[in-house]
This record gives sequence, structure tokens and C-alpha cells, in this order.
Amino acid sequence: MNYFAHYYFDHRPGEIHHNLGLLTPDFVRNFLPGKRLQPERFTGHPHPETEALHRGTMKHVARDKRFHQSAFFKDITPEIGTLIKPIFQEYGIPRAWFAAHLIAELMIDRILIKQEPDLIARFYAELEQTQAEIIDAYLLSLDIDTTEEFKKRLQRFCELRYLMQYVHNPAFAFSLSRIYMYARVSPEWTEQQNLGVQSVLDETESLIFVNMPRLMEEMK
Repeated sequence: MNYFAHYYFDHRPGEIHHNLGLLTPDFVRNFLPGKRLQPERFTGHPHPETEALHRGTMKHVARDKRFHQSAFFKDITPEIGTLIKPIFQEYGIPRAWFAAHLIAELMIDRILIKQEPDLIARFYAELEQTQAEIIDAYLLSLDIDTTEEFKKRLQRFCELRYLMQYVHNPAFAFSLSRIYMYARVSPEWTEQQNLGVQSVLDETESLIFVNMPRLMEEMK
């Protein structure tokens, strides 16, 4: 699952550090190249907000496992792959199966953001309220010592509010291109490749949208 879906399904109103924990494993991976969070090594902390952050982190781990084992994900990913494969072949973009996985997760965010504009605003507002000392305490307890870089990237994430741009095809395709580049699957896409991918995004959104009730039922 992507960022907003984690928040949508598992946030607790007003519990800002629990809700940050819902995103922390992905934030560490994306903000700190080469770092991976190992939350199972957490042995406890006297500050209740640090404990709350850990509980949110463990909820992220459990939710990801449940999502990737769901019938929704197992069915929708190959369907997206079949839909996008001709475009990826035409424009010389490798690993359509990889893109299908990414599109499934990012498109869920896009649909939920369209449906819940007030909630995405609260998502960012809560992230901006989190406390630096709580973040430091949790990451350091798990031997993540680059906490200043993490906090700087978190601040930038909040300033850009880029998830809100997922509703626009150019921004959505740009995000996919950047993931491909950072994962070293391909160079950043050319303008023609980017436009080619954009041409199938509305159809993939429709495919996922009609299957959203299945996802909601499985994620209860």
C-alpha cells in the first residue's frame, strides 16, 4: 500500500505519532537510501508517544502483509499488467509487471484522495505536528542515526504535498518514472514515454475504481 491508503485505513484521530508510524517504514526506505527499518528490534521506550509511533509502525507491517495477500491485489495486478503491457512495449519501457504493482498501489491513493479531500488535508496537517524528539527517539532506538536527514525529507514531503497531485495524469506518470529511475529499472522516462503511460491511466483508474468495494471488504 502507498502512504495515504495506510492512513485512510488505520489512522486514529488525534494520535499524530501513531499515524506517523503508519508511514514510517516507507518513509525510511524512501528518505534514507540504503536504510531499512527493523521494528521487530524495538524493545520499548518510556515516552508514550514513542510507543505510539511503534504501534503505528507495526500496524503498517501487518496491513502491508494483509494487502499483498488479498484477492483484490492478486487479481487486479495482472489485470493492470495486461492493460498496460502494449503501451510499455510500444514505448520501450521495461517490466510492465513492476509498473502494474506500482500503479495498483498509487491509484488506490488517487481514488481515495478524490473521495476524501478533507482527510488528505488532515493527513498533512498531522504530519506537520509531529515532534522531532519523538522521531529521534524512535529511529535511534532502531539504529537509524540519520535522523536529521529523515526530518528534513519529512518537512519537504509536507511542503510539496505531492500526493494531492496524483489526481493529475502528468504528475502520476512522473512519480512512476521517478520510481523506475530510483529503482534503477530504467532512466527517467522521455516525454514520449511519459505521454504513452498517461494514455492508459484513466482506464486503469476505472478498473481499480469498480473493484474498490472488494478492497474495502477485504481490508475490514
